Amino acid sequence: MERASNAASVPQIAVVGAGPAGLAAALALARLGCAVTVLDARPLPEAGKPPPEEGRTVALLEPAVALLMRLQVWDRLVGAAEPLRALRIVSLREDGGAPEADVCFEAREIGLAQFGYNLPVATLRAALLDALRAEGGELLGEAAVEDVVRERGRVLLVHARGTVAADLVIAADGRHSAVRRALGIAALERPTGRMAIALSFAHAQPHGGVSVELHRPGGAFTLVPLPGQRSSLVWVEREAEAERLLALPEDAFRDELARRIAPWLGAVGAIGRRDGYRLVGLLADRLVAPRAALVGEAAHALSPVGAQGLNTSLRDVAVLTELVKAARARGEDPGSPRLLLAYERARLADIRARFALTQGLAALAASGFAPIAAGRALGLRLLAAVPAARTALMRALLAPLPWPPGVPATL
Repeated sequence: MERASNAASVPQIAVVGAGPAGLAAALALARLGCAVTVLDARPLPEAGKPPPEEGRTVALLEPAVALLMRLQVWDRLVGAAEPLRALRIVSLREDGGAPEADVCFEAREIGLAQFGYNLPVATLRAALLDALRAEGGELLGEAAVEDVVRERGRVLLVHARGTVAADLVIAADGRHSAVRRALGIAALERPTGRMAIALSFAHAQPHGGVSVELHRPGGAFTLVPLPGQRSSLVWVEREAEAERLLALPEDAFRDELARRIAPWLGAVGAIGRRDGYRLVGLLADRLVAPRAALVGEAAHALSPVGAQGLNTSLRDVAVLTELVKAARARGEDPGSPRLLLAYERARLADIRARFALTQGLAALAASGFAPIAAGRALGLRLLAAVPAARTALMRALLAPLPWPPGVPATL
């Protein structure tokens, strides 16, 4: 991403949250010549240290990969990423039962070599942190935001270690966003009563670049390829059952895992760290306030079904970055009402549509109610039989909704 040439004034940008969305926003804006400070409530890893082990991976679709290429970090990630060439969806009445329906979506059907890539979240975060440090970004760990104060045309962030003044604040501090609350932006929360268990593991049979998503009572059970004969797993269950599984000793957990995985990937080898997280849908009422914008899970928390979560967050980043770039070229304030309203107009409809879609897909995947399960199986069989329906669905999940006038269609 090229730097802006207008250096008459250097905008001061504060990004709250050092997850992938916040770091991508910080890096993109630093590359545009902004002075960027990132604050996070957690300690931040030291430069050059290997990423800590984490159970979660992320499936990045092609538009998100394109953004990371523009940010010049993809070369650091490609060795840890596995191409996703196909998605196989299977409907089961029960674990271990015979499939009611089985459909495979192949990237080549829509002219792509792959839908995207799967890689560890920790690896992505480490690459973004390293790139931001090289760009001169300021990083403040253990700096939980306590208040947001507007002062003389700027914003003052009061945090655990002091204060930061900014022309624009980007809230990327997750579903429990302290900045969103301080700004007075309400959010709809939808508890699902389910948890996701995330881990990676080795297996005996090759995955062939095919992600397998089992729709079963309790929730989706999704196997996503990693390099070599390894895959990641997102295993959704009702909260009580997920907590039981997470508490099991490793041998007992392996037994539970192996009997579900054996039909698809054979015997289970080494198992990585298990992480569990509650699934709660969230949708903010607004995306902006004076001199502040929400991105990522501060604005929307989506179901993992459909791999829309971080991909939607990176769309937020891409649109906001393009708007700041255009404002810089015109010599305008990046925290202006005009820019912020353009960002909200560009993103809100898309976010709401993806929220509704993923909530519906998750409910459909998890339902054990016989009529709904039968309808799910029938729908998958129809998709298997009608190529035009498959390609239409794939394009809908991969492509943005119609783009608002005046906003460059970078993603």
